[in-house]
Amino acid sequence: MAELRDYQQDLLEQAEAALQPRDARVMLQLPTGGGKTHIAGALLRRWLHDGRKAAWLTHRTELADQTRLMLEDTGVPASNRISWRVGNDAPYLTKGVVILMAQTVSRRTNQMQIWDRYRSSDLLVIDEAHHATADGYVRAIRQWTGRVLGLTATPWRLSKIEGFDHLFGQLLCGPQVSELQANNHLCQARVLMPRPGETISGGSIDDTGDYNPSGIEQANQDRPDVMTAGALRFWQFHAAERQTVVYAISKDHARNLVAVFKDAGIPAAVMLDDTLPDERANAIKSFGNGSLRVLVNVAVATEGFDLPDASCVVITRPTMSLALYLQMVGRGLRPKANGGNCLILDLAGNAEIHGLPEDDRQWSLNPRGNKPGSEAPVIRCEKCNGVSPAASQNCPHCGTPFGKDCPRCGVWRAWQRWGYETRCGQQHELVCDLCHYDAHIQAQLPITDELRRLTEMEPDLDAAIRHLLEEERRRASGADEERKRQLSSLISHRKSELASDSLLKAFKNHIAALPVEDRPKANWTNTACSLNGKTA
Repeated sequence: MAELRDYQQDLLEQAEAALQPRDARVMLQLPTGGGKTHIAGALLRRWLHDGRKAAWLTHRTELADQTRLMLEDTGVPASNRISWRVGNDAPYLTKGVVILMAQTVSRRTNQMQIWDRYRSSDLLVIDEAHHATADGYVRAIRQWTGRVLGLTATPWRLSKIEGFDHLFGQLLCGPQVSELQANNHLCQARVLMPRPGETISGGSIDDTGDYNPSGIEQANQDRPDVMTAGALRFWQFHAAERQTVVYAISKDHARNLVAVFKDAGIPAAVMLDDTLPDERANAIKSFGNGSLRVLVNVAVATEGFDLPDASCVVITRPTMSLALYLQMVGRGLRPKANGGNCLILDLAGNAEIHGLPEDDRQWSLNPRGNKPGSEAPVIRCEKCNGVSPAASQNCPHCGTPFGKDCPRCGVWRAWQRWGYETRCGQQHELVCDLCHYDAHIQAQLPITDELRRLTEMEPDLDAAIRHLLEEERRRASGADEERKRQLSSLISHRKSELASDSLLKAFKNHIAALPVEDRPKANWTNTACSLNGKTA
């Protein structure tokens, strides 16, 4: 019987206290790999010792099998374990734990017969409880007359209309990923991302709020190399010696990826939802003993899937779902026997949306407060492709300095968006990702009568330029379409006016007075986007 870690023991005690009332509805959150099922198993062992009954509800066969093994590992006697998945003959349980499949329970046929038999049990444990808002789960929870304990790493939904507070009354949260890493309960993660233009695009968003797989493939159909051969090259450059799990976009994409890896002489296999159980078991066994280097799947090796030998995770699927993102990266965060880290090859740029795996997140049952994603933007290192917090002064992976202080926001993180296209229509590297200050546009903004008027009121010419740029930003981001139209017309009129030679000279002097390292690299005295063709 496995002993609980200190934080697991603490969560166990909290769960026992919260489940004292007969009608308690409790959700327990713990990051992927933190041991949620072991906590629940220890709780059930105590439960059965007192002569009480329980049911375990899951939605996948693999999770049911893992639950059975977990109960054995935590000391629940075999005589007290029943696994029932399909069929009409539901086992009668007088003392012990029954493992039920959610799909079976949610069927209308014999549904009442099932719950007439089990809903009087003392406890219902719901595995991967972020699915609890699905119709089958909702019916089961509402018909259950005893206590309910939901287990999840990610109490989060794409839909912000409905959360979990109508099903659960209390949320117990465990340590953050960063804390588990600091105590060696999870390994460190290093996220790598291709340069802009080489990531896989998201495409259209469907009714679920996430990217549609067919839409992703359609959005990238003009550059199939990014989807397959590009993924292979990025992996070969960074992680060729690592046991790797790949998350593909669709079944066809998964098969194409396996073909590309095999053509390169790399042992690879595909694992899909319709893969036969024996084939899946053999693939996992081969992956574990190292004879299989790459295991490609589509939404199979996510929830509850244990692949401790994986030291690299490749994500080719763009997603708006924080839960899916964390489930995918979490497969690689199990502690390694050699104490090594896990490489996350984010080929879809998901880290730019959801942040880094180790970012601290605040979870909630209420959708209005359920925005746990990282607020801090990330930066990609041009030298090593490593992704880190944008406020970093140097790349934590290779030590490359990221830039100098941004003159607008003062944060060490300016001029790093290579190839970023600005409003002037030119591509350059002079844009601050934190505040979008653009020295290139600052240096080439047309001098107008409005700007002249502002400079008479405000001696600081730079502040005047910022004022006009702020109007452009408000026009671009404002929700009021009529106001946007008015601002567009006003700004267009202002930019059509010519500046006086004296003020233009002042502007030129202003740029020349900057330190050499802070001056724009572009030729600001002769550019197509300044002064309607006039130069200084």
